[in-house]
Amino acid sequence: MLGAKACAVWVLGATLVVAGPAAADVWDVQTTNDNGNTTENELVHGSDQLHDLGVLPGPVADQDWYRISQKAWSSYEVVVDATSGDIGTGLNVDLVDSSGTVITASQDVGVGYSKSLRFRNTTAAAINADFVKVTGACGTACGADDVYRLRAYETTYAIPRFNNAGSQVTVLILQNPSAYTIGGTVYFWSTTGVQLGFSNFSLPAKQTLVLNTATVPGANGVSGAMTVSHDGRYGDLAGKTVALEPSTGFSFDTPMVPRPH
Repeated sequence: MLGAKACAVWVLGATLVVAGPAAADVWDVQTTNDNGNTTENELVHGSDQLHDLGVLPGPVADQDWYRISQKAWSSYEVVVDATSGDIGTGLNVDLVDSSGTVITASQDVGVGYSKSLRFRNTTAAAINADFVKVTGACGTACGADDVYRLRAYETTYAIPRFNNAGSQVTVLILQNPSAYTIGGTVYFWSTTGVQLGFSNFSLPAKQTLVLNTATVPGANGVSGAMTVSHDGRYGDLAGKTVALEPSTGFSFDTPMVPRPH
């Protein structure tokens, strides 16, 4: 007789054998599906979904659309990975407008099977009219087994304190440990959320930026908080501020932190 553990293993194995092909992508078969700009599938920070690019009746090549709200002065990344073998390197992941016109295209991650789409909203208003669109080169040859995983992140960093009031001066230290150049903007905010000033940066791979924040117009003689919007991948920047007190020699470090997920 089989023991309890052996029996459980046998049942699991039998279940996998008879399970058959994966079910259809649920977003494709809804009354309001994700095949165009009427999609109701919305990405937010921490979204993690599994999809396929299986051919639709017609036959019509599948395309997956996602809504995303870009908040003011913020940055984002959408990662598509865990692609099945037939998809190969022919995956397109783009930020598009409602007509499907590409605004920003994704970049390869690693050898090219995975994609990273990064974009920023550098305006004072939320952008709610753009979409993330995923298509595959296999077109009508794609099946339900041509699958991928999609994740979304807000990549904006926060620094909860800077102080250039009185005798203190705050220095921002940004490091780019990645293998590519990262550009972005440091925003300075009052304690009531009013934007005081900003400073743009372009930081090559492996380099460090040291910025005396008292030299930024609007940030001298005041205190508050900072955010950092950028075109890098989630977590690919490191940084902190150091507030120096010349009269005592004391310094106060405040780390730059990504939004947790």
